[in-house]
Amino acid sequence: MIIDLPLDGTLPTDIVCSHNRNRHHDSPFHQHTDHIELILFISGDVIFYTPHKAFPVKPGYLVAIPNGIWHRVVTTTFEPYERIFLNINVDLIKQLSTPTTDLMKCFQTDGNNEVNIFNLNKDFFDDYISLCDQLISTMDHKGFGSDVNERILLSQILLVANEVVPVHHQPKNIIPPFLEKVTSFIDNNLENDLSLSAFSKEFFMNQNYLDRYFKKYTGLSIHRYVIEKRIELAKQLLRSGHNVTTVCEKSGFGNYSNFIRTFNSCVGISPGKYKKKYHG
Repeated sequence: MIIDLPLDGTLPTDIVCSHNRNRHHDSPFHQHTDHIELILFISGDVIFYTPHKAFPVKPGYLVAIPNGIWHRVVTTTFEPYERIFLNINVDLIKQLSTPTTDLMKCFQTDGNNEVNIFNLNKDFFDDYISLCDQLISTMDHKGFGSDVNERILLSQILLVANEVVPVHHQPKNIIPPFLEKVTSFIDNNLENDLSLSAFSKEFFMNQNYLDRYFKKYTGLSIHRYVIEKRIELAKQLLRSGHNVTTVCEKSGFGNYSNFIRTFNSCVGISPGKYKKKYHG
């Protein structure tokens, strides 16, 4: 399933599921608002990135990514890379849950980690792949009862994700400590000046070298990364009821017309329409 997404990763449907296989994958950092993601790694040599961590993943690892968490996957060799990714709207998962069975539980992290990692044994591994392939087939061939079957299959998939054994000690973080400082500096200064010269002054480093170094690990230039983080902050503020002018200032854009244009380009609608849609 190929979906044309805005730059911020907004998903137009409640469910996206795809079983892919290729030899090269190098996605930029992205996140999905109001959707969780499950990625089952079937084969290949890949590194999974969050803004503050990066680690190799093994076949059989199921990574549970809470909504709004930035992530990236990069292949390190030309070995076949096979995986299944599943995105589900958070509200839909709440509808599928019951007072005694919270299907969101597998996405609840302990605070030290941005994602949860589970290691599927052969039975769970085979069951998970079979259920996802059935879900993809059901979504591709709409017919009477297909919506009910989709919910049944989603419930079964989420039950598997909540039953599998978590990895008690996550793989060693291979992201350079310096890059953690850069991303933390961005997170803590979204309202302030985040030009390349500001980074150069903060880290005493040539700004062009710093930008290349950052892009090597994130797949994004510092400028693009800052814009996407600011857009996400703007969306949060709009959903909280702030007016557009205030959001423009608090998210660090400064220039009102530039904020409107950039938000429209990334999200697909104006800030005012976004606020009306998600805040009422």
